[in-house]
Amino acid sequence: MQSTVYCTAPWNGLTIRENGHVRTCCVGSNIVLDLNVDQIDKIEQSPMLQEIRNKMLLGEPDLKNCAYCIRQEKNDGYSSLRNHYNTYYSDFDPNNLDLKSIDLRWNNTCNLSCMYCSPVFSSTWADKLKKINLKPVKPYQDELLAWILERAGHVKELMLVGGEPLLMKQNYELLKVLPLECRISIITNLSYDLKNLPCLADLLKRPPDNIVWNISVDNVREQFEYVRQGASWTQLTDNLEFLKQHWPSNCSINMVYSMFNALDLLEIFKTFKTFGMEKFNLMPLERNNPMNLSYMPPSIRNIARLHLTETADYHYQSLHPEDRSFYPIQGIKSFLVHLEKQTNNTLTTRLEFEKQIAWYDQWSAVPFRNLWPNVIELIEQHLI
Repeated sequence: MQSTVYCTAPWNGLTIRENGHVRTCCVGSNIVLDLNVDQIDKIEQSPMLQEIRNKMLLGEPDLKNCAYCIRQEKNDGYSSLRNHYNTYYSDFDPNNLDLKSIDLRWNNTCNLSCMYCSPVFSSTWADKLKKINLKPVKPYQDELLAWILERAGHVKELMLVGGEPLLMKQNYELLKVLPLECRISIITNLSYDLKNLPCLADLLKRPPDNIVWNISVDNVREQFEYVRQGASWTQLTDNLEFLKQHWPSNCSINMVYSMFNALDLLEIFKTFKTFGMEKFNLMPLERNNPMNLSYMPPSIRNIARLHLTETADYHYQSLHPEDRSFYPIQGIKSFLVHLEKQTNNTLTTRLEFEKQIAWYDQWSAVPFRNLWPNVIELIEQHLI
């Protein structure tokens, strides 16, 4: 059936979150199934899924479930995810789920406890903070894996997310059976022994262009090890060299933009350029207000804007002229506008910032002040 709907995601894709909630896509707001109480093979009978589909068949988005794309289209005139589904998966069977695209997050298994993360997404944080109810073992995982494996031959696109997806044995099983033409996108902290990973042979046998590595890393050297607790800069750089050898054009650096890197951005970019990295994506910090630029006074935001502009200019000039339109820094324009026009009256105080740093420092052998003297200087000058 040729699509005339708002979006084909409710027929062609699923997102399975680390907490067992099943959604139509990675930005869908509604829970169409809860695997903690429902079996995955009941997905087609989900009243919520049927409601979303019925609206789609009328060409109308579900205002709650589709709020992200609706907002993106209002602000930018374009929704990348909706366009992706309607372009690549325009055909669908209105009565059945044809699993072509999966965003898969088995649980919160992760070897790191990054400073801005939480026990919800990191089993290491759950252990540190003794959150027993957030352990990675889920009773539905075997049933879910069997259900997906039965349909693996139809999957054209798989997004592996975590926790840390390359430490999850369920993904090893999937990589053995997915069609070689399936496009696999991996969001990874790359802080493990990649060369001895059990699924490495299954990754290497696939066409290189069909694997995309999205590397979550925000800093370099000692700052990197502070922010991403449990990681080793040496291990990361070894892995980057290995990726450059096997997937030279399919790697991107995904940075959470915050006070952890805002004043060192240019040097961070220069360092990753030495490993052949050309694709960069800046993402907002959703939590931890004291480290969020949105809660800094205009004087600090203006300094951060200068660093962003300087980094953008360097990145542009460092690229081959033919590549400049292909490798913009994703997200940087939004941050430049936001830092200039932000009018948040709830600003971080110096005491709040220092309390946050003290909490971070308890997990690190090297204190924040020693690693970010430039940030400390600004905080002491500009925060009340």
